[in-house]
Amino acid sequence: MKNKLQSFETYRGFAALMIAAIHFNVNSPLSTHPLASGLFVHFFFTLSGFVMYLNYYDKFIDFNSVKNFLKKRFFRLYPLHLLFLIIFSIIEISKYFAQIKYGLVANNPAFSVNNFETFLGNIFLVQTFFDDYTFNTPSWSISAEYYTYMIFALVFFFVNKNNLLIFISLTGILIFRINSEMNLGIEKTYLSFLDCVYCFFIGVFSCKIYFKYSNLEIYKKYYSIITFILLVVSALLIINIGGKLKFIIPLFFGLLLIFSANLKNENFLGKIICNKFFVYLGSISYSIYMCHLFVFWSLTQFLRFVIKFETLVDDNGITKLDLSTTEANVMVITSYTLTIILSHILYNYFEKRFYKPS
Repeated sequence: MKNKLQSFETYRGFAALMIAAIHFNVNSPLSTHPLASGLFVHFFFTLSGFVMYLNYYDKFIDFNSVKNFLKKRFFRLYPLHLLFLIIFSIIEISKYFAQIKYGLVANNPAFSVNNFETFLGNIFLVQTFFDDYTFNTPSWSISAEYYTYMIFALVFFFVNKNNLLIFISLTGILIFRINSEMNLGIEKTYLSFLDCVYCFFIGVFSCKIYFKYSNLEIYKKYYSIITFILLVVSALLIINIGGKLKFIIPLFFGLLLIFSANLKNENFLGKIICNKFFVYLGSISYSIYMCHLFVFWSLTQFLRFVIKFETLVDDNGITKLDLSTTEANVMVITSYTLTIILSHILYNYFEKRFYKPS
């Protein structure tokens, strides 16, 4: 990818860590804070739309270029998805034998949700359309995003210059979603796919605006200050906005990306956001996103069955570790640490085998 923006890498890393916090399901302020929000997946979608347009807006000249684009995106996403699909399938088989041999019934009994049908759905990347979360739960977004890539490539092959048609289609999706029962943030059924398309093309239009106005003197003079303001506003919106108003949040994500795109390690804000460690977290963010649930599950089983921590059953009938706040904090820190270590390994020794990062 020819244009890799350091600020965007940091945003990817932070978003992946916030999504991980949702799945670190213990009573710790390190994982239950207001910024632990699934809306960061929709930030990913918006950012992806911006970056895809930045790099490919003039590349779809024939069907061969469309095919090569989709092939490249497939090998970027699918190998790691398949790896964790296999891992979670092995876990499901282990749950079955534990249930048969020892009478240990998991919160989701073996093959009750993760069955042959949903396995095939994950194989063919259609899990975003399921009514239930399956296998490696975060992978629903990989499904939604890949089919959005298809729409993106075909749209800019056939109607590249017809911004009005794209805008009308995007508005239609927004009106349909606002009038549906579920608000932005659903992570299953076809509505999750529509939300991906909505956020992705907001990112596309944001990049178009960036191309048009980023050379203006007023942009060059104030982009850093505006970026800071939009960071604060975006965080406040994620924390405070609910209901149908959630649909405006991706618009602010798009604005944030427009003004963040020029951030470099040359001023105070740039030195923070473009810090090498933060940027590297962005580089391994896909692995963070895909492996954190496995890390937390493995650590939970270790503490429960090897260390023999006490458990409790919550109001939803879910068996959880009975941890003090201090113990929960240590578990979250450990989960983050192990997730980053494993992600480093996966990125360098697995991901890079299937694509060439720029």
